[in-house]
Amino acid sequence: MLNLLQEALLLLLIGSIDVTVDTVQELMVAADMLQLSEVVDICGEFLRAHMDPSNCVGIYRFLEQIALMELLKFTEDYIHVHFLEVRSSEEFSSLSKDQLVKLLRSEELRIEDEYQVFTAAMDWLHHNVPHRKKHVVEVLEPVRFPLLSPQRLYKYIEGISDFSLRVALQTLLREYTEVNKSPKESKPFSLLQTAKTRPRRKARKYLYAIGGYTRLQGGRWSDSRALSCVERFDSFSQYWTTVSSLHQARSGLGVAVLEGMIYVVGGEKDSMIFDCTERYDPVTKQWAAVASLTYPRCGVGVCACHGALYAIGGWIGSEIGKTMERYDPAENKWEVIGSLAVPRYYFGCCELQGFIYVIGGISDEGTELRSAEVYDPISRRWSALPVMVTRRAYVGVASLNNCIYAVGGWNEALGSLDTVEKYCLEEEKWVEVASMAIPRAGVTVAAVNGLLYAVGGRTTSRDFSAPVTVDSVEIYDPHLDTWTEIGNMITSRCDGGVAVL
Repeated sequence: MLNLLQEALLLLLIGSIDVTVDTVQELMVAADMLQLSEVVDICGEFLRAHMDPSNCVGIYRFLEQIALMELLKFTEDYIHVHFLEVRSSEEFSSLSKDQLVKLLRSEELRIEDEYQVFTAAMDWLHHNVPHRKKHVVEVLEPVRFPLLSPQRLYKYIEGISDFSLRVALQTLLREYTEVNKSPKESKPFSLLQTAKTRPRRKARKYLYAIGGYTRLQGGRWSDSRALSCVERFDSFSQYWTTVSSLHQARSGLGVAVLEGMIYVVGGEKDSMIFDCTERYDPVTKQWAAVASLTYPRCGVGVCACHGALYAIGGWIGSEIGKTMERYDPAENKWEVIGSLAVPRYYFGCCELQGFIYVIGGISDEGTELRSAEVYDPISRRWSALPVMVTRRAYVGVASLNNCIYAVGGWNEALGSLDTVEKYCLEEEKWVEVASMAIPRAGVTVAAVNGLLYAVGGRTTSRDFSAPVTVDSVEIYDPHLDTWTEIGNMITSRCDGGVAVL
């Protein structure tokens, strides 16, 4: 340490200091002991610049030892934001019991599902079961069990090989279940449980239902009305509210989230096809116009991938759009970058693991498609996927748990569809899962907190008039393979878009 200290003093005097991964911690300790604040600051900036999910736990433990509170807070915040990556790192198991509990109690954990907090705690316990199972109650205390499915927890517990750990977890789960059944029996514990029924602040997700068109029972096609209204759904309170409306009412639009902003692309109203793009800022709660598409498009597929926005295919007025465009938010510019392998419109589109998937839709011959394709934005190449079981246009598509779901849609022979198919990357095939309660064409789908939300759509009316738009929402639990109807939207709609923030 003396040599490092001498080096630090010398380099400080000549106005430069060379900090490396191998020397930064010892240099920082030495500088802190002698109150060389400039050297401490230089080391601190080095740690900030070199922090990533694989080393932040080690940095966190080091900073806690030397009590550099400002940098410690920065590192703690970094772990909260990157929790899902950090919990998969080798360093995560090196946390002490108290450090782990402190992190798991945080409101700031950026998670998709409380189950991820539970499995993070269990992974820490499993790393050294003989020595750590005595901490099971303390380590699991921060987990908000009321937000978890008991069936999912029981299934996890059944797979634990250590008998005493399995029994301890079964006991904890029974206690949680009993308290949920009769919360009035234990008032202090009931108050504690009430606090745990609230999702973590950074885990709270909102689903936005945007645009589309509406048509009431008994209405004619000419009675359809394009919508500008936007509704927001709190996925935990399950309550819909209205937010700022689009500048341009439209249906057949594309919607995606990029860098914390919602983008609405293309669409049509009264047979007028749009090239305009709007962006919603959740902080200011306002919509603003950004650069327009190269071509007007409706029935367009839009998704975010690798920091850019992609607008794919669609109907451009006289024919199906074969081209695809990419939007660069830094330059506020759309650019045509290639063509679809199979032209299509009113199809489903989603991103998964850095690839863009397009599913179903209507072909240039006017028929519904079973085909699906995947696009690699790096190589700019399309590859065919296995075909679906059922032809689907106006289909809702979303990715969840490394699978792609094709939900509902329209088929000329079958009408509006209630069936759902799932494509697993590992199995490389489509399989049917549980059907929805009602058929939905023009349905929009999003994944929120480990569940799939099917929003709106249109279904065949009883009197053979034009199909009726619906305001209902169903959620799919992939672990139970069940759909459940939840709170209705304020306005029925189909052929709109959904976004999750």
